[in-house]
Amino acid sequence: MLDVLGVGEAWEVPNAWVDGVRGRLRAWGDDADALRPGVFPDFVDGTPAAVWFAHQVAPLLAGWVPVLRGEYADLGAVLTREFYRPSVRLGGDGYVVRVAPTDWPLQVVSGARGFPEDVRVQALRLSRDVVSLFVDAAPMAARARALTSAFDRVLGDREATRMHAAADYDTIEQFWRTAVLSDAERVVLPELGGPSAALQYSLDTLRDVHGKLSAVVAGDEAGEFAQLLARMVRAAGLPGQPAAVGQVLGVAGWDVEYAIADLEKTGFRTHEWLARNTAWLARAVSEGHEALASAWAAAATRVSVHLAGVLERGAWPEPEVPDLGAYVRLLERPAVVDDSIKLVWGAKKQEAKPEQPKAAEPQQPVEPKPVQPKPVVPRIEEPKVVESEPQELILPDPLPPNAGAMDELDALVGLESVKDAVRRMVAEIKTNLRRQEFGLPAQERARHMVFVGKPGTAKTTIARLLARIYKELGVLESGHVVEVDRSDLVGPTVGTTAPMTAAKFREALGGVLFVDEAYTLVPEGQPGDFGLEAVATILKMMEDHRDKCVVIVAGYHREMQRFMESNTGLQSRFPKLLSFAEYDTNQLVAIFELQARQQGMAYTHDVLVQVRKVIPPAPRGHNFGNGRFIRNLLEEAISNQATRLARRDPDTLTERDLRELLPEDVKPAASMRAEDYLLQKPGT
Repeated sequence: MLDVLGVGEAWEVPNAWVDGVRGRLRAWGDDADALRPGVFPDFVDGTPAAVWFAHQVAPLLAGWVPVLRGEYADLGAVLTREFYRPSVRLGGDGYVVRVAPTDWPLQVVSGARGFPEDVRVQALRLSRDVVSLFVDAAPMAARARALTSAFDRVLGDREATRMHAAADYDTIEQFWRTAVLSDAERVVLPELGGPSAALQYSLDTLRDVHGKLSAVVAGDEAGEFAQLLARMVRAAGLPGQPAAVGQVLGVAGWDVEYAIADLEKTGFRTHEWLARNTAWLARAVSEGHEALASAWAAAATRVSVHLAGVLERGAWPEPEVPDLGAYVRLLERPAVVDDSIKLVWGAKKQEAKPEQPKAAEPQQPVEPKPVQPKPVVPRIEEPKVVESEPQELILPDPLPPNAGAMDELDALVGLESVKDAVRRMVAEIKTNLRRQEFGLPAQERARHMVFVGKPGTAKTTIARLLARIYKELGVLESGHVVEVDRSDLVGPTVGTTAPMTAAKFREALGGVLFVDEAYTLVPEGQPGDFGLEAVATILKMMEDHRDKCVVIVAGYHREMQRFMESNTGLQSRFPKLLSFAEYDTNQLVAIFELQARQQGMAYTHDVLVQVRKVIPPAPRGHNFGNGRFIRNLLEEAISNQATRLARRDPDTLTERDLRELLPEDVKPAASMRAEDYLLQKPGT
């Protein structure tokens, strides 16, 4: 088996194909007229250039800086075993990363410099013939066919062939970079455009696959490309992004610089980040996104190689980014994935929590739910004791009256990657304003965004805070938010959608247009749906009112990926993606505390124990409401408190009675039990 990460499915290498290639190489070895320019290291004396070249190109035809795994990972060694005599040979199901100069297809042509012209032409033909051996090998077929076609065009052009026979190598190399390949061939052989083109391709593919993976797998490692690249720069031990990277990224390089500066302030531990990254990829695999995870691992490896300077004969990245060893083990032993997921994702804190009381109460080692040690002495039997110990009551602690939008952002539970993204956007705006004061050109970019995440993960809350922040910074005039969904934008008949959408957009001028469940505008399998007209209208008005409105589209990860791919204009106009992770159980309890304080309610520790019991265990359903579930739970608790107090004489109720929630008040709503909530319609 040969598995090239990020290049389709693993290939079960046919024995007949291997035998055929070996037979062709053996024929070259038996040919007395075969080109033999000299001795090749690790090969037997007299090895022809064709055999050596086949060893070199076998992995490189699989991709630029390919990552290969399986028993055929070192494919070149397998094919040339009759000639190849290395001091070390790989075995088993390990992985191989291959790197070569960007002009690797011309290695035989380069090696023939100084030989007579007929030998140089022979080297050109030989290169073509070796590459053609791989046109039927699935992982290498696309690149092999493109390169074979390019060689055929050169050999079919008398002047081009003559140039390869007589010109200096620099001229030949420049000819291949600029004139040989068609546009379609450049797509599959990007590195032949030279080092800058190879770097551009590596960064673009990582940006693209990181966006796609972030859109379907939540977590702190999902989110902005700039933050990922900053971490990779720091992992490579670099003080800042290399100049070549900055030149390729252009204005977007500012985001990377801001992200690097943030890491300097907060501290960055490479091995901890790699562990989190591996856990994120493990979650992707466990959720059925192995192809995307592998493409991400391959793309990150390419960029890591560039950052480490391997192409300029620098040392290999240490540590390796990503941790390919851990990822390959993950693919080889899928049964281990579930355990690793439990340690890092979903149920991790839910499951770890009960272990703490066990340590405190060793006399009850068999207690199945030690999260309830206190109710052994029911508080309801001694209400006056509760009132006499007010220090046990957790009272509201609201934000100060002069708190700004950034203070409210910091007070939100979780959402660390989202908060970091907002802080970087604010830093960019402030820097641009300062640049304008000095008469320098501002590095302005579109501020439209994509929010992806499940219901109740604070997407609307962040949109409202962003609107206020932009108003405080002078970016938006009013800072209001117009929240819409399909029903507000799509009309019932032909000709009604565009006016409805335009009216809502004009209403949002000076503020933010927040399109919830934006994916419903492009229903799957309905090419004539009126929602497409709404999308086109929004795009046109975004262009007409570029700096007067910020548009945010939001929805589920997978559905929003489909939405962004439905119109070619969407991805370029929405440069930022913020991924909202699900809350774990501890965070949901913290949200209950925050919302209770905002409502002016007070509670004891026992109330929080009861909240934890009511929250459905992880993993939770696709439509679980997260923060919305907690809001409903709190509203039901306040209603239950009112019912309880109604049984007492109103004249005896104190302020404490009116504020305090008791454990008995906390229960799922009678109209919507927790199991029903998991099945509710998205957005409700």
